[in-house]
Order: sequence, then structure tokens, then C-alpha cells
Amino acid sequence: MTQLPNFDSLKWLAENNPEELERLQKKLCKEAIDHCPESNKEQLISMHFHLEQQMSRCSNPFHRCYLAISIMNDKFIALNDIINNPQEFREQNAKVLTLPPKKL
Repeated sequence: MTQLPNFDSLKWLAENNPEELERLQKKLCKEAIDHCPESNKEQLISMHFHLEQQMSRCSNPFHRCYLAISIMNDKFIALNDIINNPQEFREQNAKVLTLPPKKL
């Protein structure tokens, strides 16, 4: 796996070459996902895609940081609920509605 540069190098990239920093971020994320068990890859790819979509709307680095923390916090809260109330999680069922046929 690619070695993460030290903080000063990352700071320099952020200030002087943000495109290179973004390439490094994408490369590290891809490598991390590639090294995960197959059972989790689809979820991680989906979560990464969602995170990138949300980040693309950010106007500055502080907004990106806040948004990333907020999204990860939401995931941890959901995971905490599942761990602490597994029976409640298993009992959740979606109600499937049938739609009336379209009138032409």
C-alpha cells in the first residue's frame, strides 16, 4: 500500500498542489477498499461514492471536513443502534405498497 506522507507534506500539498492531494486521497481510498474482505467492498464503494458526491458540493476545506465528520458520525450512531438493539434492527420490515395501474 502507498505510504501516507507526513503532516507537513500533506499541508504543503493542500496549499500548493490540491489536485495532487486529491489524487493521493483517491488512490489511498481505492487501496483501502481493495484490501477489505469481499463481503464489505460493495458497501464501502457505495459509501465512498456517496461521500464524494457530498464533498463535491462543498465550497471550502472546512466545509469538507465538517461534512465528512457529520457523515461518519451518522454512520457510527447507526452502527451503535444496531449493536445495542440487534433484535429491533432484525424486526424492521418495509411495507411494500402496490401502485394502481396507470390510466392511459
